[in-house]
Amino acid sequence: MANARTRFDTIADYMVRRHEATAGMLYGKQAVLLHGEPFMAYHFDGVAFRLQGRARLKATTLAGAKYWDPRGGDTPNMNWVSVPTAHFLRWDGFAIDAMHQLKDGTGKRPMAAPVVGPPQAPPASMRWAENIQNLLAKIQALQLAPQEARPEKKLGRFG
Repeated sequence: MANARTRFDTIADYMVRRHEATAGMLYGKQAVLLHGEPFMAYHFDGVAFRLQGRARLKATTLAGAKYWDPRGGDTPNMNWVSVPTAHFLRWDGFAIDAMHQLKDGTGKRPMAAPVVGPPQAPPASMRWAENIQNLLAKIQALQLAPQEARPEKKLGRFG
């Protein structure tokens, strides 16, 4: 659809002129990047946006919208939502949301904090450990008490 491609080019041009975005490529597709991180890419079916939270939910509720893999694989990437050309009038809002999320840091992949030492044991495991220690202490405290001898029973007729 010629209008959809023109709309994408207009949005990309606006992002480049007004914001710190640059035009580039993402796996062979036209894309808009912010500090080297892509947040919007044009593909044959529409435009894909890297969205999180409420903006992603809003995009996925549109008819025909789906999760999209930028590499073209079978497994869709949950960060990327493809919005079809039928909704090309909404692309500018999603582009701005995606750019702001990337600027705020909410659009980037979460990074794990470095691990310092072993993790704290959860409370339930601490209770289990205490219960096992208490049982072992009770077992060690057990003593066999001497019993009195029992009188022998007389066997029956045959014994």
